[in-house]
Amino acid sequence: MRMRGKLLGPRVLMDEPYSQLVEKAWGEKTEEGLVLSLYEAAYLLERGKIDVYDKEGNKLDFKEFLRRAEQEEKEFFIKYVVFRDIRTRGFVIKTGYKFGTDFRVYPRGKKPGEAHTQFTVNVIPEEKKLKITEISRMVRLARAIRTKLILAVVDSENEIVYYNVERVSL
Repeated sequence: MRMRGKLLGPRVLMDEPYSQLVEKAWGEKTEEGLVLSLYEAAYLLERGKIDVYDKEGNKLDFKEFLRRAEQEEKEFFIKYVVFRDIRTRGFVIKTGYKFGTDFRVYPRGKKPGEAHTQFTVNVIPEEKKLKITEISRMVRLARAIRTKLILAVVDSENEIVYYNVERVSL
């Protein structure tokens, strides 16, 4: 039997038991229980590890879950493509909202609390134009929290190119 969760706006609250998820650095424990981000829930749902239900008790398939997630968060799907790629490469990836970025990534094999965030990742659709002031802000923020800035540029075919952006002194 798969683990069950309930979609509650921008998060998914998991039913007990969920210790297997905690061991693998999924979600964040709160007073309510284990809360998954929409990205974490989408990844686990797509892989058949969890089932997600809405408030009315209807089981959501992956396509319906994505539709609802898009209503909650702008550009959800392209950000999910990046999330999935990074997690598949063996990194623990979490949302980075409190750091002013899309995601924070921990060193391979490490979890939050075991290591400092290694990368902050901003997801950029290929057709979006960035101003130099936006890039400068991202670089300053990454330096302030002692991480490396990665820009993940996603094209129309959902291919990703990663750019390491940093400030250098001459």
